Amino acid sequence: MANRGMASRPNGQVAGNKMCQFKLVLLGESAVGKSSLVLRFVKGQFHEFQESTIGAAFLTQTVCLEDTTVKFEIWDTAGQERYHSLAPMYYRGAQAAIVVYDITNQDSFARAKNWVKELQRQANPNIVIALAGNKTDLANQRTVDFEEAQGYSEDNGLLFMETSAKTAMNVNDVFLAIAKKLPKNDQSMQSGNANLTVEPPPPSRSQCCA
Repeated sequence: MANRGMASRPNGQVAGNKMCQFKLVLLGESAVGKSSLVLRFVKGQFHEFQESTIGAAFLTQTVCLEDTTVKFEIWDTAGQERYHSLAPMYYRGAQAAIVVYDITNQDSFARAKNWVKELQRQANPNIVIALAGNKTDLANQRTVDFEEAQGYSEDNGLLFMETSAKTAMNVNDVFLAIAKKLPKNDQSMQSGNANLTVEPPPPSRSQCCA
C-alpha cells in the first residue's frame, strides 16, 4: 500500500496520481554502503555482509507525493577504482544522484567530493545531487563531522543527510527529498496506467531488477 510521502512497497501508484520517472545513480567509494542503501529502500532489507557490486545493478522503486508518483530507475554503481571509467555511462542522462560516503572513513568523504566535482562538470547541468553520510549506526567510530559535511553540502548546493542502511535511518527520507526537488514537468509525466518507456541498460556484467 502506498502512503503519502513514503516509499511504496511493492512498487505501485496511488490511483489518480500522475506518474513521473527519473533516472538516479549512486556513486561512492567501495564499501560505503551504496548497495545496502538501495536494498533497504527498495526491499526494506539489510544484509550484514553485502557482496561488492560488479559494474552496476539496476533496480526500481516509487515514492508517492501528494499528487505525483515518482518512479526512480536506480543505477547502483561499483565503487572499485577499476570501474571508474564506466561511471559516465551510468550518470549520463541521470536527473538525480546520491553520492555516498562512510562517516567512519575520511578518505571516502574526500572521494565523495571528487564525485560531486565530476558530476558538476560532466553530468546533466540540472542534476539534483544528494550527499549521504552512511553508517550512522557506527557513530562512535565517526571521523567525518556532521557539521563539516553539512557545510560542504550547503556551499555546493547539495541535499545532505546522514543515513544508516542497517537501522533504516533517513534512507527513505533522502529519496523522498530528491523526489520533492525534481521538476515535475510534462515531459517526465504520464497519467494513469500509461506504459512507461525505460532506457535500455548499458552493458554490465551484473544487473538485477526489482
